[in-house]
Amino acid sequence: MWQSHWNVIHEESIGFLIGASFALLAACVANWRRRRREFREINQGHQFQQLEFAYAFVTADRNGQRRFVVRTIGCLPLKVFVAKDAIRSHLLGLSRESAEDELNSVIAMEGKLGSFVLRELHGHLRTLLEEKGLKREWWLMAPILETYRPLQYVAPTVLLVRKSDLPIFASFDSCRDLLVHHGSDAAKILTLMEVHRKFKDQEQRLARARAEGRSTQYLEEMWLLDLSLSTDMLEPTDEEVSAGTLKPFRTPPWTRFASTLKELGLSMPTLIEEPIAEEKPQLVASGT
Repeated sequence: MWQSHWNVIHEESIGFLIGASFALLAACVANWRRRRREFREINQGHQFQQLEFAYAFVTADRNGQRRFVVRTIGCLPLKVFVAKDAIRSHLLGLSRESAEDELNSVIAMEGKLGSFVLRELHGHLRTLLEEKGLKREWWLMAPILETYRPLQYVAPTVLLVRKSDLPIFASFDSCRDLLVHHGSDAAKILTLMEVHRKFKDQEQRLARARAEGRSTQYLEEMWLLDLSLSTDMLEPTDEEVSAGTLKPFRTPPWTRFASTLKELGLSMPTLIEEPIAEEKPQLVASGT
């Protein structure tokens, strides 16, 4: 009898060990594949595991020159932002799909799942945001992922743009002469042209649904928020620029985005950026 019990235990132990070995091997393979994918994304400049928050606005100096200003609010690891594995996987999937399409920078937030993600985005944005502006304005919240070729770093971003500034991005002619502080900000000008177009489409969808008496639930992929954000701008002085301690505002480096402009059907601006060493006299306005 004891021999028969021992044989059963022995056989079950072997089966358990084989099953555990396969499970451990599968876990190791999955972990290896995940790490390999993450390293590949890092080498490509894709930081999909981090969520950034920023806001952008257009302002003018005393001479009337328009400046395009982008300010970072903060960032969160995606695991902190989304506790639910299903939602995190959904957002990662959306980010990776968007990364494969260079000309599609706005991350789609369609349906019930998209509305859930937008609500989560809004909650974390409110946690990070400090409202220190002098007046309340409407700001459009849009999740984006800029993947234009010249960019060396790509991360999903919750971008706020002042609604009153959106008409500036209705066409390339009306926004291509905005001066930027960082060359990569030129990508956000192109992104905001897409945001403007898709927000107009959203407004039309909402208007049709209300006119037909249908529910507008889950139709919004971008949210309008009532916020009081600081839009003050401190411009570098001639002395700071000459000393090399601060960079000047300058013409966007559209030559870097020549292939992108061509694919978008946009013509290269006549005024092409010069090297910074040569452009200081032309691009630096008198200090504020």
